Amino acid sequence: MRLLVTDTTWNIAGLAHAMGKEGFYITEAASGGEVLEYASSAEQNAILLDPDLPDMKASDLVAQLRAGHPRMVIVVASRRVDDALRRSFMARGADEVIEWPCKPIEIAARLRAYIRRACGFAHPVLETGPLSVDVDARSVHWGDMPLHLTRLEYELVEMLVLRAGGMVSREQIMLQLYAWQDEPDPKIIDVYICRIRAKLAAIGAAEDVMVTAFGQGVRIPALTPMRKHKAA
Repeated sequence: MRLLVTDTTWNIAGLAHAMGKEGFYITEAASGGEVLEYASSAEQNAILLDPDLPDMKASDLVAQLRAGHPRMVIVVASRRVDDALRRSFMARGADEVIEWPCKPIEIAARLRAYIRRACGFAHPVLETGPLSVDVDARSVHWGDMPLHLTRLEYELVEMLVLRAGGMVSREQIMLQLYAWQDEPDPKIIDVYICRIRAKLAAIGAAEDVMVTAFGQGVRIPALTPMRKHKAA
């Protein structure tokens, strides 16, 4: 999952570092204007804001983000949180206002829960047929068999499953995995897809788990459950 963070204070910089250690990919923005630009042109699963912005009121930024991205997860982090602050930001469209510092594992769990619910998943284990993705453990299984993936391979599978069968372009995948930072050749996406398919085939998965369409992208369609053989 990719997290867009306002890198405007040491407070939020520490939180961004902590979320990176919890498994999120981090995109840093130096101002409210950059947040709006990245939110409109890049793949983000959630936005984490510090109220101290150099170019606009944070509450106005939240309102603009919510108007343009109704399903986006928006969380405000502040060193001092009271009822008035929480009420103000949530009235403008924030999903949560958290007091930082607190336990990073708790913040990460909240963010993952908000993100999967925004995508329509009620449970932390995302399932489509025999394929399951545990977003808390960051693990993938085919039936009872674990699928051993690299971090980038896992991120790609998680992204596709969160799209619930929707087609995802290679450009969207590049933005999710790299967000303009040290981007390799886009053909690397084909390498990842081939590796994931090979690993799926090695544990008995069907060939149509990952479907590609020329010029459109790749998707994981809604899969049918595995048939259980009855005992003779």
